Amino acid sequence: MDIQIQPSIQTFKPRPSTGQLSLLLMAGIILALGVAPVLAAEVFSTSALITLIILSPVAFAFLILAVWFPTMRYELDPDQVILRYGPVLTYRIPYREIRTIRRRNLSMTIWSTIRFPGIALFKVPYADAGDVKMCATAALNNILLIETATGKFGLTPADEDAFVAAVRARMET
Repeated sequence: MDIQIQPSIQTFKPRPSTGQLSLLLMAGIILALGVAPVLAAEVFSTSALITLIILSPVAFAFLILAVWFPTMRYELDPDQVILRYGPVLTYRIPYREIRTIRRRNLSMTIWSTIRFPGIALFKVPYADAGDVKMCATAALNNILLIETATGKFGLTPADEDAFVAAVRARMET
């Protein structure tokens, strides 16, 4: 008799992408927009200083998201799929609630949240799929979409076939 012990939690990494670079670039652009008016002012300018004070936390937020980029992962525990991105994003999808798992190309709307080249986070509206809770290294193409009765979740596992097989195996138990 051959006994196999399955680990209680399997972890899958996302597909590689340029998402971290996109976030760093965005932080730099926002910071430059805040610093430029301060440097350009020949005399002390209250409005330039206010601009810097407002934009600095936004730039810092993008910088922090870039630092957390390597923490993106997908975990399969005995009861659920868990999508994680640093301490700011955790989606839990119980296996019993999963209706479909399929790869899709999504259509962009003009509305956005955190969706840049190589990264899509949080709830993102799509023209053809509605709101999707994203934790992915792509915003539009080859998104693995998990649908439940209460929502849709988008992710991009590096080894999609192994991920889907592991989810389906856990759904059957």
